[in-house]
Amino acid sequence: MSNNFSSARLNTMLICVLTLLIADLAPVALAEESGQVENIVLESPIIIENLPPLMCGSEYCEISERTIQRGNKPASEKYGWWFSYGPDLDFNGMDDRLQRVIAGMDSESPTSIIGQDGKFTIAIVVDYAWHPTLDDESKLREILLKHGWVGEDSGAWFQTLDSIDSISVDKVPVSALIEIWSLPEVVVVEMQNVLAPSNDIAVKAARVQPSEVYSNDAYSQGYTGEGIVIAVLDTGVDNEHRSLNDFDDQDDAPDLDPKSYDDNKWLAGYDATSSASNPDGSQDPDDGQGHGTHVAGSALGTGGPDRNHIGGAPGAHLVDIKVLTDAGGTNSQYSLNGIQWMINNANTEWDGNGSAKGIQIGSMSFGSLSSPLNPGDQGDNGSGAEARLINNATENGIVCVVAMGNDGTQRVPSPASADGAISVGSANDRGSVNRTDDGVSSFSNYGPRLSDDDDDDWDELKPDVTAYGSGIMSASAATGASLPGQPTRPMAGNDYDEKDGTSMATPHASGIVALMLQANPDLDPYEVKDILRNSSESRGSASETSVSDRWNDKWGFGLLDASCAIDTALERACSPLEGGGGGIVTPPPTGNGTDFDATINSPENGTWLIAGDFLRISGTIDDPDSEYDRAEFKVERSTGSGTPDVLRDWTVAGGELDSWYYDLLLQENWIITEDFFLIISARAMGDDAESATTIAWTKLGKMSISISSPSIGTDLVGNIQFSGIVHGIEHGDVEYKIDNGDWILGQNLPELENGNQEWSFSWDSTTVEDGNHRVSVRMVNKSGVSTESTSRTYNIDNQPAAPAFRFVGSVEVVSESLPVSKVIAGSIVEVTFSVTNFGDLDANDVRVSLEAPGEDSEIYPSEKEIQVLNEGDVKEVTLYWSATEPGLHEVSITIDPYEQQNEIDKSDNIYSFDFLVEERPISPMLRFKSGSVITKPLIPLPNQAFDIQVRVDNLGQESASNIEISLERLDESVTAWVRVGSTTATSISGSSTSSGTFYATFADIAGNVGASNYRVVINGNDVDSEFNTHRFNVIVDNYSVGSASPITLSDTETFVDMCASNGGLLLFVTEEGKLIAKTLTFGKTTSVQRNVLVEEFWGGQFTCEARSDDFIQMAWTRTAPDNSGYTLTDIGTSSMSSRGDLNQPQYLMTKIKLSEGQYWGFDMDERDGVILLAGYHRDIATAGSWQDVTSIFILSSASPDVPGAWDNPTYPITDIDIRSSSAQPLQVELGVEHTHVLYQEMRDDVTGVERTGMMYAHGNYDSPSWGYLISVGDYASYPKLEVTSSSGTDVLVAAWINSEQSNTRLEYVLTDDSWSAQSNMYVDAPGMTYIELVDKGDGVQLFHDQISIAGPSVSYGIFYDLHKEVEFGASMLITEGILLGAASPNEDTALLLSSNLGSLSIKGIAEIAPPEGSDPSSFLDILISFLPGDDTNQLVIFSAIIGGMTLFLVAVGFALTRAKRKVEDESIKVFVGEEVEMMINVIDEDAEMAVNLEEEIEIRLDTGSVVLEDAVEEQSLGDALEEKALSETENQRLQRRVKRKMDRELKEKIESDMAKMKSAPLSQPQVLTAEQTLPASANIPPLPELGELPPLPNLGDLPPPTLPLPSLEKNVTCNACNASFTVKDLMLKRMPCPVCGEVCEF
Repeated sequence: MSNNFSSARLNTMLICVLTLLIADLAPVALAEESGQVENIVLESPIIIENLPPLMCGSEYCEISERTIQRGNKPASEKYGWWFSYGPDLDFNGMDDRLQRVIAGMDSESPTSIIGQDGKFTIAIVVDYAWHPTLDDESKLREILLKHGWVGEDSGAWFQTLDSIDSISVDKVPVSALIEIWSLPEVVVVEMQNVLAPSNDIAVKAARVQPSEVYSNDAYSQGYTGEGIVIAVLDTGVDNEHRSLNDFDDQDDAPDLDPKSYDDNKWLAGYDATSSASNPDGSQDPDDGQGHGTHVAGSALGTGGPDRNHIGGAPGAHLVDIKVLTDAGGTNSQYSLNGIQWMINNANTEWDGNGSAKGIQIGSMSFGSLSSPLNPGDQGDNGSGAEARLINNATENGIVCVVAMGNDGTQRVPSPASADGAISVGSANDRGSVNRTDDGVSSFSNYGPRLSDDDDDDWDELKPDVTAYGSGIMSASAATGASLPGQPTRPMAGNDYDEKDGTSMATPHASGIVALMLQANPDLDPYEVKDILRNSSESRGSASETSVSDRWNDKWGFGLLDASCAIDTALERACSPLEGGGGGIVTPPPTGNGTDFDATINSPENGTWLIAGDFLRISGTIDDPDSEYDRAEFKVERSTGSGTPDVLRDWTVAGGELDSWYYDLLLQENWIITEDFFLIISARAMGDDAESATTIAWTKLGKMSISISSPSIGTDLVGNIQFSGIVHGIEHGDVEYKIDNGDWILGQNLPELENGNQEWSFSWDSTTVEDGNHRVSVRMVNKSGVSTESTSRTYNIDNQPAAPAFRFVGSVEVVSESLPVSKVIAGSIVEVTFSVTNFGDLDANDVRVSLEAPGEDSEIYPSEKEIQVLNEGDVKEVTLYWSATEPGLHEVSITIDPYEQQNEIDKSDNIYSFDFLVEERPISPMLRFKSGSVITKPLIPLPNQAFDIQVRVDNLGQESASNIEISLERLDESVTAWVRVGSTTATSISGSSTSSGTFYATFADIAGNVGASNYRVVINGNDVDSEFNTHRFNVIVDNYSVGSASPITLSDTETFVDMCASNGGLLLFVTEEGKLIAKTLTFGKTTSVQRNVLVEEFWGGQFTCEARSDDFIQMAWTRTAPDNSGYTLTDIGTSSMSSRGDLNQPQYLMTKIKLSEGQYWGFDMDERDGVILLAGYHRDIATAGSWQDVTSIFILSSASPDVPGAWDNPTYPITDIDIRSSSAQPLQVELGVEHTHVLYQEMRDDVTGVERTGMMYAHGNYDSPSWGYLISVGDYASYPKLEVTSSSGTDVLVAAWINSEQSNTRLEYVLTDDSWSAQSNMYVDAPGMTYIELVDKGDGVQLFHDQISIAGPSVSYGIFYDLHKEVEFGASMLITEGILLGAASPNEDTALLLSSNLGSLSIKGIAEIAPPEGSDPSSFLDILISFLPGDDTNQLVIFSAIIGGMTLFLVAVGFALTRAKRKVEDESIKVFVGEEVEMMINVIDEDAEMAVNLEEEIEIRLDTGSVVLEDAVEEQSLGDALEEKALSETENQRLQRRVKRKMDRELKEKIESDMAKMKSAPLSQPQVLTAEQTLPASANIPPLPELGELPPLPNLGDLPPPTLPLPSLEKNVTCNACNASFTVKDLMLKRMPCPVCGEVCEF
């Protein structure tokens, strides 16, 4: 055998061996204790021609002897294996290919990036003298990070392999290689290999399936591989293919759930290309490339219902291990991971399958590519990491079958180079079952392998065997990407395609191994290999006669023969091959025969033959006793003139001399346009004999039919004309069939002996239902011979476009937050299910309803409306059932119960199931239900009195008596509960069908803004101690809940989003594919002002953000066809004022086809004039590699309205495992430190359970990659994020919906940009569907919906004191409805709500007090604030006013004693509470008044609205508490009425007396100086004696005040309705108008 190692290398190896033999024992003993080398000996390097040496600075690197002792450290591999490592000619432990990379050649790693050293990074395997320890891992990481390694969080690979002493790592900076190599415990640094994916006739020729040529095939003997497990390590497998999903091919329609079949082939799967894959085998890796599915079909495919293209072992089970990416090529780190996983599961008992265990065979159709980094590359010598793992797998009982590769050169790639591997080359069956003309495929690699310098020369004999690998037909994968809106990826059906390669030969060999193991399960991998070698049909001459007398460098030990392999496994003689055995075709002897001893029986002269058929050429040798030993034939083509063309030269026929034959495939390319015929010649031959040649002639034509019209993709409507071209002989009838129906006559063709002609027929498409149907056509000629049928699948669309609904998935029934199969009467049952629209029309406002015996409940909706259910969408719905009647009931769920959607087929719109309702317990059962506590007002004001109402439910049949109900508040200063109040319920009634209830009301005084902790405790004989306490929070804030204003949309409009700018609201809707903005007023009433078209071709994605200039920035997707008919999607942006002024839209991203990608999940933010737009970009095409990568993009602009002012997108977060059907829009916030992103990603790490994770990342928005990324939550949806700043640092407020448990919860956190919060917080929120955060400057409001005892309700919480002591007030019910959105148009907040049936309304949350934090002023400060001057002068003036008022009031009081009553008033004064009075001017004195002036009407201000005392309103949430407060204040109101009556009489008296004084009017008031006195007047009576009054203060030069004195009140006019009213409470700065409700500021 040839040896390729240099003499220098051999000398060095000998030196190392001698060193080991004569080394001093003392240092060895020390080494055994520590596992380290004492006094490492360094030597001069070996210099190899054309190999760059390792340089340490300007000097050659000295090399270690690598004689490190393991000591007591465990190892997985034999000591010293590294001395024979293959690509290391200079014997220094550094892979020669890596030395060339260090010297300047480019890395070949498919995962390489630009490192900090400016070079492409490399992927390596670091081999250790022992199994790497944690300390070894730490050292390696430290070196990597030192050189700028990006780390695993940024997508780098780092894996310690279990079965070999190695660590695989990629994205390694080239600058780190020398330092890694210098580690004393490292023995080799390998370059990872770049791996690439390297039937009908084949399985028959290999004697797997029956044929007319060979007998005793494996299938006829009953061997199919039953019970054997084959692991296919490849690009993944689309195991839903009908050849791969089950065994019996019955009821096997493709399904993405591989275990949905009653006899599934698939047992387990593992995606080794992902570092986050679940190792439990539950994954089902898809094949996005097509290679793995084809390979699996060849190994174990059943051929589907038609049983065509059957694999080698159709009875075997499948384990799918994805080690190659969808792009094909990859680093070997993935294959190492996959092989290691296979070893770990060699004996695993797979769930749900008792007929198969572990893995017996590993089929690997991949190998390392040849590389310019290794000139003259002859492959691997079996010492690489993959090869060593293959050896370990073999030792663990797994037969490893590996492809030889397709370079067509002498090269044995890894892992085919492994000693333990069965390495398979490829043979060409040349289109016939007969093996006699088979040859080695031109692309197949050959051996021998490079030597590993051990004593076993048989290891180098590669390939081991050959199998058929040319023109192999096998299963086709569905490699197309999912389109936006489709809930699932495309599925493989029953299609097949043809491929060539040793990749195709390998699964045939794997299938034959499965047959052997079924026949003899006791065989070990070494015995299997020996039997395969010895039972194969020997081909070619021996290439290494010193080792083997039959091994050939191309054929190996021969061409596989399944029948003989089984016979040998059973220790019985092989049945011989028929039809010529394995004889080599040799040229005939020279000379011409004279005797016509060869006779041709078939074909007959003049016969028509059809291309694509097999022609059996047969005959006899008439002189069997002669020296003839064979029959030969030749096929030529002739046009009647000239030299005939040789189509098949002299070929040895099979059979016996008296009945020879050969099956010849008639090739279509033999047919030419002009007239021709075939000449078939036959002769008898011997070593020294030759007969004369016998001739037969035939005609050859082709039989084929094609469809020209309708073209593929056409929707068929009505009567359809089909047409096409038919080629053939003796033309007859064109027939067609629909799907699997009978053949129907389409057209009787005009007579034509040979050639082609057009055909056509009509078909009425209304005879079948709408949907996809397969139309097949064929031609049957006059002799009854038919063409192969040609089929096309068309969409029949006779019915108008309409939605089509059905239920998908399972129905979940929950009560009291737990899944249940039965409940007690009176329970509220949640029924959750999913609905899909698989029709061809989007649907809006789709009703779903639940019907079951029980009481109707207005609180718990049994009917809901799905606002949008687009084509392909899947929506989850939860309905509620008040199960009040005991018994076994049928529960029915109906989609579109009122038939409003024009659905054609409604047969699957109802789903029913039986459910047991048990009788309620007899004894009392007291419980607190969700939403059992409310406050009045709904948001208590700081330091104000409020009421708390608590509801207690009795779920039992008997009444509970004498129940003490206590309310306690947590005093945080002493961490103790303080009793607020207590009451006793003498009886809480029970019922057999529903809950009895008791309401307890308590009064308390609110504290400052924030949350107060309360608890309710019930005590009594009928109280269960486990359920006697209910804890809750009360939120105190300067906000009040206003009334709701309805918003009416047309039947064709659907809500999209809501945004607010200063003073205005924009409501975005979609109608008939258009995006429309509606401008709204916001106040007492809310109404639509304008409709503005934003985008005519809206693509379904939208976001908006209020800018600091009061414009609203918008972004959306635009989806429209281009001139070529492709549908392209893009991102548009524009801005709009609250009045509806729209700026010119811009389009920001590259337009992409829907089949090539998708933009979705947008969010925006602004800070300091910079606008950010972020979202997901699913790039299916990925520049032609079709790897389907989802990333997060960020766009930014400081001038968003200026065309071209948006920066190019950055992609800071890449390769995210998420799809638009599984996630909601991400969140982006621009802080002072970083840009922050909260997003979702599918994950199955840690727990092994796939779930939607919440991820957080931050960085600079213009940076191409971010280094900080962590997981912050699981089972997460609807992420929300707000970022504020404090002292130059960012404060993060984040919240999302957590659905880990059956009951949804609000999960929230307040943290910094390092996410240093120790844990997230939770609040139960059953039925929660949406969440919003609203930034109010000094705090963040949180709103979310849930289901409570009041029905769908909205809860309120606040994050406050964000820059001081960070606190959060948990949720509290404030209104009814389903939350759709929240926005802040001014100091107030607007909530967009929906009822159960979809009607919309907007409710205001109004700020009613000065912003918290303003300096409080005393009452005196407010009074003097109206006066001029500084504080001192204001105080002096005020004192003078008080003194003057005292004198004036004394005089006026004397005059009033003689006044008469007179009623003369031109206005009606209405008192509003005790602080406000309103003057309503009477314009027409003669008009009749609608108000009786003699009857008092009081207007009371209550939470921002005006209510007439006598008005009757429908009781709403919290009104019950208000009634009690009103009743307690009736006496106070009566006293106020008496006081006002006295004031009115006093006023009339004053007016009467003043009228009498008109005859002697007072002179005009004068401004007096300090020296002047008042003029005398005889008309002024003398003042009474007042006694000693205090002296007035010295006024200095200030003038005295002019009377009358200023009133201590404010006159206010409403800007909205022009009503005027007086405010007496000078503390107020703003309040709602008592007439129209508009907020007035003053």
